[in-house]
Amino acid sequence: MESRLHVNAASEGGSSSSPQLPDHKLYPIDANGIQLMLGGMASAIALVSPRKSLNIYDSPVKYLTVTATVLFLYYAILAFAGIYCFKVPTTRRKSMSTGARIAAVLYMGVATVVASLAISLGLVLFGAPLASQHAETFMAALNMALLGVTPAILTLKPSTEAWVKALLSGESKSVPELWAAGLFWSTFVASWSAAYFIPLDWDRPWQKWPIPTVGGAFLGNLAGLLYVLLCCFVLPLARADYAETEHSKRTMVRELSGSLPQSTAKKEM
Repeated sequence: MESRLHVNAASEGGSSSSPQLPDHKLYPIDANGIQLMLGGMASAIALVSPRKSLNIYDSPVKYLTVTATVLFLYYAILAFAGIYCFKVPTTRRKSMSTGARIAAVLYMGVATVVASLAISLGLVLFGAPLASQHAETFMAALNMALLGVTPAILTLKPSTEAWVKALLSGESKSVPELWAAGLFWSTFVASWSAAYFIPLDWDRPWQKWPIPTVGGAFLGNLAGLLYVLLCCFVLPLARADYAETEHSKRTMVRELSGSLPQSTAKKEM
């Protein structure tokens, strides 16, 4: 214990040119494990009908409204509390004003609705009914947006460059970018794959639009949660724990948070 304290003291007494992380923030993410648990629980609750008279087969619009409400409230609570994103502050976190918290929730809500409209257009272009079932198509798009796009809205900066780098580029990604990309692609790839079952002549009730598409989105999102849990939580903590020195640990933390270019990080380590 004493040797570790000496190491901490020595690392803090080093170069003052590089920003120093507070002692309680040595790891690549904040302690937001509850976020992952709530995300899985929200997805699971959204798949369960609250009563027998409300089910996705007979009342798809009402059912999808329930699932969208559950997911939106989950994200709204996390956005208001300011604990959603994986962040590594270089200084102690400043408390957010009530106005800033409300603005974060409103930004999340408006951006999600805009994404839903864009997804609705994409669904129609890929074969969703054009002259009928408009409510079903929009509610399916809203659920897909909440599952795959809203995490990116809350995690990434509101700039085209940040979104392209996180979702489309093959460059190495920081923890927030991995989080956003993992949930985005798992949700939409699974949803697109599940739509394959709609035109088959099996005459099953779950083949009715938009059940396969929405079901695939939920299953893909749950798989994405497991992926980001591994890539954004387990592996970064393991890498930080096995760092040889406190200085290399701090450098690794800044690299994973995206606040330090990886080329610079390798030189420092």
